[in-house]
Amino acid sequence: MQGDHWDVTYTEESAGARLSFHVWPSSRLEATRCVAPIGALYTPLKQLPPNCAPPTALQYDPIRCSTATCHAVLNPYCQVDYRTKLWVCPFCLTRNHFPPHYAENISETNLPAELIPQFATCEYELPSVPPAGPPAFVFCIDTCAHVEELTELADSIQQVLNLLPEDSLVGLITFGTNVQVHELGFEGMPKSYVIRGNKEYGPQKVGQLLGCGGGKAAGPANGNRPAGAPPPPPGQHYNPQQQQQPQGTYESPGQQVLRRFLLPVSECTMTLESILEDLRKDPWPVPSDKRVARCTGCALSVATSLLDLALPRRGARVMMFVGGPCTSGPGAIVSRLKTEDMRSHADLARNAEPLHKPACEFYASLAKRHAVGATSGGKGSSSAAAVNPSATSCHVVDVFACS
Repeated sequence: MQGDHWDVTYTEESAGARLSFHVWPSSRLEATRCVAPIGALYTPLKQLPPNCAPPTALQYDPIRCSTATCHAVLNPYCQVDYRTKLWVCPFCLTRNHFPPHYAENISETNLPAELIPQFATCEYELPSVPPAGPPAFVFCIDTCAHVEELTELADSIQQVLNLLPEDSLVGLITFGTNVQVHELGFEGMPKSYVIRGNKEYGPQKVGQLLGCGGGKAAGPANGNRPAGAPPPPPGQHYNPQQQQQPQGTYESPGQQVLRRFLLPVSECTMTLESILEDLRKDPWPVPSDKRVARCTGCALSVATSLLDLALPRRGARVMMFVGGPCTSGPGAIVSRLKTEDMRSHADLARNAEPLHKPACEFYASLAKRHAVGATSGGKGSSSAAAVNPSATSCHVVDVFACS
């Protein structure tokens, strides 16, 4: 890359990537002499100039390198032999044959989109991957925060609801001393399930507590008059043979969660907004010599368990808004007693913080199922989270913390 292309911002504007080095080392010796490791910062969903990417997504699978340990994708930096219909992988230098439908038409003047020099970035829509369904968002709100912060947060979430696609699934969990899971599918009045905040809950236990253990949907029992059916004449009993009603079909725990707690935003906007407008500070009294009881770890385990039941291996996001450290239940990082100071970096260095190791083990156990990310915002905010490389779920946790 010479001349104008040497500008470090050029690649970022044209491909959404910024590299630590713009020259790839040609040998292992040169690689060992690099001052900084080779890496790239990539910006997903970046709006690229029209001349830097195909106008639409490519409706087919990419052509990959045949080497089992490589699988690099065909790109403009590959060497192409138009006479023998071969292309050379720039990473492992393997010579690969073009598929027949490529080999028949490819030439120096007739190139597929992935070989056009200025199209260094291509988006594919894989026909082999089934539709993943709409995205899901579970809002977890800390009710131990100040009233002014709760009011502003409720207003911000209501604005977010108006920006989400209509088929997006949304759920709501509030927590303080205990955890409240709000049933958005219940019409007529607000309804929520209160779960004690002093222990961890797995997916099966959460389903049991929420009444989503699996079974038949609401329907008439055998031999009983269906709900809404006219009563039989006096002296007669209802005969199910005379009036057949469709029996309830089996619903899995995940289906029950989707019907009651995770609903499309177009169906539950009014219910959700009414709950947010009536949001109140945690009512449990706090002694003057103690900190508020904030069961952040328990709320996180309930939220992730809810997604495990309803949307396993599907894209979903937990958005947790906290106003302080976890002080109660699993994952607590500070004691409720104000006589005990909050931990410092010196305490962590000396292993003098008794709550640090149990909290790390608890959040690591959650990370085994979820790729956890962290975001911090607000005045004097701080937040941290680790990503477990063995995480196999498609769920993400965003933690917005302010204090």
